[in-house]
Amino acid sequence: MTKTQRTDSIPDYERYDYSVVWRRRGIEDGAEKAVVSRWAAGRTGIELAGGFGRLTEVIEKKVGRMFMLDYSLSNLERASERLRATTLVRAPMDELPFDDSVFDFVALVRAIHHVPEPDAVLDEVVRVARDGATFVLGIANGGTGRESSFVTVTADGHRIYSTPLLRFDREGLERVEVRGVGAFDNALGRRLERLAPLSKLDVETSRLWPVKPMLFVRYRVRKEPGENEPVVRCRCGGAVLAGRCEACGRSYGRIVDLVGP
Repeated sequence: MTKTQRTDSIPDYERYDYSVVWRRRGIEDGAEKAVVSRWAAGRTGIELAGGFGRLTEVIEKKVGRMFMLDYSLSNLERASERLRATTLVRAPMDELPFDDSVFDFVALVRAIHHVPEPDAVLDEVVRVARDGATFVLGIANGGTGRESSFVTVTADGHRIYSTPLLRFDREGLERVEVRGVGAFDNALGRRLERLAPLSKLDVETSRLWPVKPMLFVRYRVRKEPGENEPVVRCRCGGAVLAGRCEACGRSYGRIVDLVGP
């Protein structure tokens, strides 16, 4: 874990309520939860860029000890209202406040498209995951090739990049399975959102991933065996236990905020 937080390239997410994005998208929401829940397992897990806890809420039921990390304090506060068994952490994705080899399960869904060069984030995923761990990556279907390309800047000032699946093939990550969802993530799906069985149909046809707009990729982490405890590290490097750093004595609330003052 590095000791310097690089925050200059991170957009302002505090005024962005991600839960609004999911209004009237019940079919897509159900399909994504079903795919991730199917793969979630292990004694320890973390969702990176978990937002308001939409997916973490189902993952924490399948994993022994769960963590969720996001950069937005406001979204983490929303997540705290729905997550009971998950430790919430505010920190950037490219400097995860954990020791090496602590997680059996890592999820990163609908976030990597904000990162122009994902290598630093993927390096951290491999570092904190244990050998044999499951890593679930959720990305837009970006077509062929191996390079990321800039797409647009949203009205909220978030830069969007298109990154093809092959871009994530790298040492330490063995691709095991690809699924695709999103067949009803459109105007028709919004009109039919009360028809819950459509989520099941989307999942049942998920092997047709080349024609689906949203991809879920299951990787197996391959690295030297090792195992450490999943303890959040304070900015001083000490372990945060029961909301307090054992080294410097700093106290934290429900959210371990490693970005704020």
